[in-house]
Amino acid sequence: MDVASVWRTLRTNPAEVPQPGVLVQSAGFEITINAVQECVVALPPRATMTPVVDVIVISQHPGIAGTVSIGANFNSPDGSYQGPTTIVGQGQFTETISEVRARFVLLPSGFPVVGIGAVVDYADGVHSVTLSYQQIACNPWVWWRWLSPVAGTLSRFL
Repeated sequence: MDVASVWRTLRTNPAEVPQPGVLVQSAGFEITINAVQECVVALPPRATMTPVVDVIVISQHPGIAGTVSIGANFNSPDGSYQGPTTIVGQGQFTETISEVRARFVLLPSGFPVVGIGAVVDYADGVHSVTLSYQQIACNPWVWWRWLSPVAGTLSRFL
């Protein structure tokens, strides 16, 4: 799975960029994705919190086995950069199990948006993909974006 290429394939508007809040799904909506971030303290102690992401992929194709792959990448706010995908989880849907979970840590990267995607290949031949883009919750670099224009404005008065 490559989050950036899936984005280019699934988006409906070629000018649209991946940004927080965007959700893209393949036709059929055979899976849903839920990603929640939690800011945790790291050891050794750091001045910033570390974002931990919990992802749950849920089958909307009950009773059918499927192989699930979950990937993530970093993105710039304007969508001009979409980093390489890292596979953060894999699992199986079965006749009785309809959820696959993954948990991973986001280390500081300087990119404030995370793209999270899931792909499933079902035993009956159905293929489904979903992408979700989120602002990184406790990214220490995010606050610099608002500081720069404020500092520029203040410097005009000094």
